[in-house]
Amino acid sequence: MSQIQNKRKIGFEQESKVIQYLEGLNYRIIERNWFNSNRGELDIIAVDPKRFNEEYLVFIEVKYRKELENSLNALPLSKQKQIKKLSLYYCKEMQINPSVTNISFDFIAISESCLEHIKNIF
Repeated sequence: MSQIQNKRKIGFEQESKVIQYLEGLNYRIIERNWFNSNRGELDIIAVDPKRFNEEYLVFIEVKYRKELENSLNALPLSKQKQIKKLSLYYCKEMQINPSVTNISFDFIAISESCLEHIKNIF
């Protein structure tokens, strides 16, 4: 197995763990690895039924690292901007009006032994 294939396999396995975690919090998973060839990929799109006592559409960036210590470094401002642009494109494509839909952005860092979920990161 090539190094790229191995990274993809590990990433998919870790995202599966994150999805199980989110489903345990009653999130409804809408999309996984939503991809637009011109713009990039959104890791997980879900609905949180009770964020701030309302339903929110949540765009979730997942990063796997062997150690969580440096995981936030994997979310620089440029990546945040890309995620925001992709989320707007997703909303346009799915005919979701972002001015009337509650939207949030989360970051989940996962390692072999730990998961850290930061809600409303930007």
